[in-house]
Parts: sequence; C-alpha cells; structure tokens
Amino acid sequence: MRASAAVVRGMALLDPEKTCSIVDFPHEVSPGIERLLRDAYLESLKLWPEAYGRLYQSSGTGQQSTTYMQYIQTAGIKTLEDLVASTGARALVGPHFYGAGVLGVYKEQNPGMFSAVVLTDYVPHPIGVPLNLDLYVVADDAAAEAVSKLGVPEERIHPTGIPIDPVFEEPVDPGPARKEVLNLGDDDLPIVLVMGGGLGGGDLEEVVSLLLEASEAMHLVVLCGSNDRSRSQLARLATRKGKDATFLAFTDRVRELMAGGAVLVTKPGGMSCTEALASRLPQVLFHPIPGQEEDNAAAIVRYGAGVMAREASDILGQTFKILTSANQRDQMVEAAKAAHKPQSARSAASLILAGLS
Repeated sequence: MRASAAVVRGMALLDPEKTCSIVDFPHEVSPGIERLLRDAYLESLKLWPEAYGRLYQSSGTGQQSTTYMQYIQTAGIKTLEDLVASTGARALVGPHFYGAGVLGVYKEQNPGMFSAVVLTDYVPHPIGVPLNLDLYVVADDAAAEAVSKLGVPEERIHPTGIPIDPVFEEPVDPGPARKEVLNLGDDDLPIVLVMGGGLGGGDLEEVVSLLLEASEAMHLVVLCGSNDRSRSQLARLATRKGKDATFLAFTDRVRELMAGGAVLVTKPGGMSCTEALASRLPQVLFHPIPGQEEDNAAAIVRYGAGVMAREASDILGQTFKILTSANQRDQMVEAAKAAHKPQSARSAASLILAGLS
C-alpha cells in the first residue's frame, strides 16, 4: 500500500489531471479469504519461520498450483473486471504478488490494457512476475537481471528503484520533529530508530530490551506503527527496567525522524530499507523473515549501507560500532547515497504515463 501511495504521489507531481485509485485488491476480492491468508501467514512466521522460508523458495521453482490458478481465474479476474468497468481504468499496476498474478491472466484476456508490476523487494520472486506485462519497475540492476532471466524482455524492465514517498527526496529539517514528536531538548545524544514491521511480539521486544540497557547513551525511538498492543507492551517493559525511550504509534513524520537519526535498527522490509537509503541512514538489520527479507538484507549489506546482526545479542554491539566509529558511519552514509535510486516514485509514474501515450 505504501508503494502504491508513492506511485500515486509521483503521478500527481507529473500530471495532476490523472485520477489514480488505490485498491486493497485481496480484500476487494474477498475480505474473509484475505483475513484467513493474512492470519495464516503471520502465524506461520511466528511459529515456524523456517518452514515458511522453504515454502517461499520452493514456490519459485515450479508452476503455480492448479488451485491457485483457478482461484485467480475466477474470483480475482471477476473482481478486476468489475473494477475496470466501474472506474474506466486505462492502466493497471500491481505492487503485490497476488494482484500481479491476477494481472498476468487479465492481460492475456485483454492485451490492450496497459499493465505493470512494481516489485517492492530487492530480489524478485517468480510468483509475482508474470511474463506478459508492459512494464516492470524493479529495485536495482541486480533485480532487473533476475527478472530478465525469468523471460521478460529487457526493454520492459526498468531498475528505477522501489517507489517511496517523494518527500524522502526533499531537504528536511529534523529539528521540529525532534522537539514536537520526541520532546527532546538540545543535547547531542544520537537518535537510534527501531522498526520491527507489523508483527511486534518477541522479536521486537528482545531487540528493544537489549537497546534499553544502553539508553543513557542514546535517544531510543521505537516506531510501532498501528500495532498498539506492541507499543503498550514495550512501554511497560521500559518502565519495569527504569529506562527512558519513546514509543510512537503511527506517524506521518518518518522522513524527519530518519533525517535526524544516527542508526536505524530494523527488520529488512523493502520499503523501510529504501526509505533509509534515501535518508542516508546506516542500518542494523535483524531477524529477517525467511525468504524476501533475507534477500533484502543481503542487498543492503552488499551495498555497504547496512550490517546484519546474526544474533540478537549482536544488535547492541553493531549499533554502538556505528555510533562510535566516524569512519564506518561515513562509509555507510556514502554507500547509501550511492545505492539510492533518486526520484523513484516520479520515475515509475513517468514510465506509466509514457506507456499510456
């Protein structure tokens, strides 16, 4: 949804007359099945992440199951047809593997519809790459090569970066957020941001518990998003330890917070990692989801813009190494600058507009 919003904002900057709609497609197809799939996904990650990782890898080596394809060709296609009929859409863009799969089948039936996929991880998975679309927006040259090897013509693949909010391309003063959001004074302690994805739970609690032990040497800021339960649990943890930290609910000021941060400690989601690259923010990556997040982490480490904490006990040491070594921090900042694809949302929007002309 964040990638979709970024593309829409990019489109508004280039052609404000165009009308763009964001559709939560799995929910549109069936709220019940969407909820079932989401809950099964989250529980499998919590209870048996290694099995999920093996399933993720194996699903890219063979044909999609007959049941999956039948589901695409019935409920998914019918929903997409209804959406096109009701909106008069001239272009369809899929930023999620399920929508992309449906879009591939729809394109076979409607070859004149401009159809594109936006890949939001650094290593494309075949299940989200139908081979018959008009445009493929990917993270970098390595991702473009991977998509090409699947059989997509090279001229349709554009490594313009994972689309992020254009606000990340603009200069920003982190001072107001420091005072208004974090209620901090004028001291020079570094800000360490922590992001744990939507899961919360044991992973994030363990990480925060470790970083709280050194909270006197930093301003620890944990971005909990919409996970109110996790935010409450973490706040109680800090209170029990007698430590200071800031636990934020959803905020629209992530750009300012990243601009003022010294280190980001995060699970390696494609969007968060890309926003950190744009913000020149060194990353300490922890507990990747087997599969896509492992691939994302490998890309950020390959760039030199982040380090991987193999064990939870390594997180504090890796964080302090960046905070205390000016050379390492400078190298990671420069690596992030080199790896970042500027104006990714504008670029994606421009490619879509070119396809419509």
